[in-house]
Amino acid sequence: MFIIALIPLLAAVFDIAVSCFVALSPYEIAQIGEPGMKVKRRVQVTSNSDDGKQWSVEQNTQQMQSTDDAFIGKDLPHFHHHANATMYVGSGVTRNLPEHLEDIKLLYASFSDVVTHNRNYIVIYGEGDWTVALTRATGVNDGPIFGLDGGLLAPTFRAINPTIMTIAHWNGGQMIEEYLWQDPVTMYRQLGFLPIRPAKNLPEIGQNPLPGKLGEEDPAANKAKLMESDNAFNAGKFDAQSLRLSPHVTVYGFDDEGSNLEGLLEQLKALKTAFPDLQIGNKPYRQVIVQGEWTTTIAMLSGTHEGALTLPVYLAAAPVAATGRKFNLLHYTICRWRDGQIVEMRVNIDWFGIIGALGISL
Repeated sequence: MFIIALIPLLAAVFDIAVSCFVALSPYEIAQIGEPGMKVKRRVQVTSNSDDGKQWSVEQNTQQMQSTDDAFIGKDLPHFHHHANATMYVGSGVTRNLPEHLEDIKLLYASFSDVVTHNRNYIVIYGEGDWTVALTRATGVNDGPIFGLDGGLLAPTFRAINPTIMTIAHWNGGQMIEEYLWQDPVTMYRQLGFLPIRPAKNLPEIGQNPLPGKLGEEDPAANKAKLMESDNAFNAGKFDAQSLRLSPHVTVYGFDDEGSNLEGLLEQLKALKTAFPDLQIGNKPYRQVIVQGEWTTTIAMLSGTHEGALTLPVYLAAAPVAATGRKFNLLHYTICRWRDGQIVEMRVNIDWFGIIGALGISL
């Protein structure tokens, strides 16, 4: 049994992101979901460049790749981050650039050979001055690492390869705002700190052939249907038509193999039972990025724990009784569209953030 609650401030768990790993304390993870917490932007960007020249999406995606080159090569002076950049880690921890760089150095100490696979991203696209990149990170834990109870542990010498994501806001070739996500639960399972070690190569969005022929997708129409889908989610209309889901949809994030339509609807109904007021903050979204068949959202997800919560089996063997507490967390989705329907989706859930916000001891 593992205790994941308000562990002392100096304990740390590690979140991974496309351009870095970052070290977070469980205290910080617990605080980000508090109902009174608001994840505020610390920067406002009105131009895509300091000299007023607009960078293209292609140029920005190349900068994303170059940023990961610098991370892999431990070349932090060429990390393409603005001096006033703000990083949002996981579901809401905020970092400035000096803090971010210190986090990366801690990561190098625990995983000296860490690589983000930026020459074969799973997905990379963008809109305007935003980019979205999804890939895997690989590395071996060959240095000291903090365990779930906050104690510093000897290296496990186990390999990790989780899916990682970054959503970046660019200004003249430098990141001014960055949203970094990785499910730390997956990494802790790979390290052996949580039970049921996942398979080495789990399926992922964007890696599977889809039925039918890819046609010309209408980004504006997909953006509108995305809003309709989340409106239905907020209203508790959990059916394929309301949620704009293909009958053949696969959704990644709730389990290791991906959920089909029936499995997803069951999961949504279970979450609605646990959190009757469950809401995605889509009016407005924090950000929407659309290109071709892809959409990405950044939004706040909130709810009050008023019913039994079923967590993944590697976190809890039985449903957790209602605590009456609330969470309010950054939430990310990536959707792939065909003919007005979602055919693939990645839902990035921060189980540790939710657990911490609800004060659950497992």
